[in-house]
Amino acid sequence: MTIGEEKFKEVGEKLKAELNAKKSTEEKSMTSVLNQLAQIAQNSEMASLYAESAKLGAENLGGELPLLKIHAVGRSTSNELLDGSEPTDGYFFYKPTQEQFKSVDCHILTISRGFRAKGIDKNNPDKEIFNQIVGGVIVKSEEMIPFIMYFTGTKLNNLWEFGKSVNKYTHLKPVPMPLFTLKVRLTTEKITTDFGKNWIVKFELVKNEDGSPEIILDKEKFLFLRDHVGSIEDTISNLIDRKAVEEIVETTELKSEGNNGSEDIPF
Repeated sequence: MTIGEEKFKEVGEKLKAELNAKKSTEEKSMTSVLNQLAQIAQNSEMASLYAESAKLGAENLGGELPLLKIHAVGRSTSNELLDGSEPTDGYFFYKPTQEQFKSVDCHILTISRGFRAKGIDKNNPDKEIFNQIVGGVIVKSEEMIPFIMYFTGTKLNNLWEFGKSVNKYTHLKPVPMPLFTLKVRLTTEKITTDFGKNWIVKFELVKNEDGSPEIILDKEKFLFLRDHVGSIEDTISNLIDRKAVEEIVETTELKSEGNNGSEDIPF
């Protein structure tokens, strides 16, 4: 069974579990659809076709942005976990599933070019602020979940330093390692800036016992990630074109120490 087939079955089972856990009328109306999906999942050929064609014709439909961000108590006012409680201060909050993570293991598929947009600084909404967007997948057990994350202000510093640190792998000779093959661990750290205390992301390569980076050796996983680079680049490009940041960035911490926000990450 391929990764696509396994993922299709997992999605079907997860949907059925959510249906049983919740009793709303809208969810009950999905019973017939879920039963059909379960039948399709039993046919490996059809499951594979469905998995491979999942987004065809639906690229322009609206959907939940797979946003990952750091929850900051007193600032991230719209974040809410599934049980209605507030996420833990300094934890990663994943908006589509309303989950929180103390740390995140991921594969970074792309880093956007830098762009400037208004609407981030609530005290000065007409001021244009430098941004970059990271897109990738969260590794959760055997599941890979797409995410995008905005970086601005002091949060950019660690992103740029990470770019420098992996340069030796992405430019390795004779065979460079694609960025997405490297497994990366994201954690958070609270620092003091001119605007007070703020949470930033720390990047760390996940390494083997001998100190070498943990990379993808499985062909199916390699192809899965490679084939999703384009789609997440398209999503990010669309966000940049629309300069869609005002509904996403909730902090007012904007200063990037040691840099005027004029360069992109040096991969």
